Amino acid sequence: MLYKYIIITLLVLMNSPSMASSTLPVIVQTPKYSITAEPTEFPIVLNKIHSWIIHIDDTTGQPVQGLEFQIKGGMPAHQHGLPTQPLLINEPKPGEYIVDGIKFNMYGAWIIELIDLNPNSKFHQKIEFDLDHTNAK
Repeated sequence: MLYKYIIITLLVLMNSPSMASSTLPVIVQTPKYSITAEPTEFPIVLNKIHSWIIHIDDTTGQPVQGLEFQIKGGMPAHQHGLPTQPLLINEPKPGEYIVDGIKFNMYGAWIIELIDLNPNSKFHQKIEFDLDHTNAK
């Protein structure tokens, strides 16, 4: 029975949309934004709360300033959210956002979602990456 479960899990992972690589920083290009995200400490330590720096530019390369967003995310393959409730702390430079309270409790494919608090905004971006032995301990 365990063998069957392992095979099914591998098939699901192989047929899932590919996640960003395990290389940090994570760079996300969309039609409207260029987003670079990286932890303030490297390598990432499992089960340790830490911060990330997220830089957001528009398509012309100008920093996107003054966003206020909530942070969600988790592990889609495991169907659970983040083990903490990260918060946007501040914007020390134009377009550079500090998010604190992020914690990962296992290796695997993770998503960090940035959702604008402005109900009229369409800003909802996903940062996808694979947390593995090359970028975490």
